[in-house]
Amino acid sequence: MQYLNVQNFSYLCQGITLDKKDMEVIDHVLIALNTKVGLLDRLVDHNKIKGPNSTFETNGPQIIVVCDKYLASGNFLTTASVILDNGSSGLPPALHINLQSPSLDIPQRIEIPLRYVIEGMIPLEGTHIVYLHALQINESEIFVYYGITKRGWMKRFKEHVRLALKGKSERKFPKLLREAIVERMNMLLKKTESKPAKNILTGSYHVVCAAGRSKQDAVDIEKYLIKKRSISQEEGLNMI
Repeated sequence: MQYLNVQNFSYLCQGITLDKKDMEVIDHVLIALNTKVGLLDRLVDHNKIKGPNSTFETNGPQIIVVCDKYLASGNFLTTASVILDNGSSGLPPALHINLQSPSLDIPQRIEIPLRYVIEGMIPLEGTHIVYLHALQINESEIFVYYGITKRGWMKRFKEHVRLALKGKSERKFPKLLREAIVERMNMLLKKTESKPAKNILTGSYHVVCAAGRSKQDAVDIEKYLIKKRSISQEEGLNMI
């Protein structure tokens, strides 16, 4: 790979159905993007000099590298492209990975700041990650949960799912996750109930908010995000 940091990409994508061919598709797009605007060379230099505890400042529309992996005629196909998001002016470049949940048949999107998976960045495994899991309910409502982990963050989401389905927690996040998954499974199995379903899981979005952090840095970032975007909001699922 010329620009994709295989070690960090593989770590941040643990538990996601991506392989070497997918990485090659993404790297090919990164090479083309650098040829056009020189972005990747600047990101590599930024990573080497400033590391993970910094923001890559840009002007104009946000540059997003989009990777789509989908099933077509029994085979997985992967495409990648670059889009400019005029509604997110000034935000650093990002990588969006669009997948389809095979068991629930709903879209899943993974969002990672692009610099974390580009060469020049320190190894992220063993550092702390601040993440966001967002649940789309009934095609419209979005509920958010922030957390931190020192392990694979998407592995942590699978742990959340297992805990939720056991039905032993009444905290907001696992309770809604359990109800929404069960209602989605009932829909797929065409089970009918006397009462209409209230909360059906129709999509999920998973975001790396910060990576490569010390425990204290991660805790401070998580507290800030929970206070600003979760506890103080009706759609927030974090609890004190």
